[in-house]
Amino acid sequence: MDKREFRIFPEERMDEGYSWQIWAVGWLAIFKAFLWLAWEPNLPESILRLLGYKYTLSMLPLIVFGIGVWNLRRWALWGIILVAVVNLIFLIVNPQIFSGFLVKSEVIIYSVALSAIVLVCNGPLGDIFILIATPAMLKIAKKNQN
Repeated sequence: MDKREFRIFPEERMDEGYSWQIWAVGWLAIFKAFLWLAWEPNLPESILRLLGYKYTLSMLPLIVFGIGVWNLRRWALWGIILVAVVNLIFLIVNPQIFSGFLVKSEVIIYSVALSAIVLVCNGPLGDIFILIATPAMLKIAKKNQN
């Protein structure tokens, strides 16, 4: 069991040698917890209600797992992996949600930039990144647990 103190913002996350994967996945979890509050997809009301329930229920776990990832807790790593898998399954089961990740604007550069941010921070690209970073994160957490 890891005996290190659990801190909201562990000091070592700002060290030069701190793993960028752990740092990025922690921030990604925090962004996933809150970004949906500032994003209003153009989807039917029934789908919006479903998304509202999904995001409301996942908000607190994402915050806790994001902070836990920064603290190199294995339970947080497994939790964030589970959230990523559930999010991808949710998107596969409800493919119409994908169009909600695309932000429409009169200025094309805004549409592209904002859509990219939403796809990474709140969409499937962020979840895929978490799954790709999983082996490195688990190795780092195991090494630091000893």
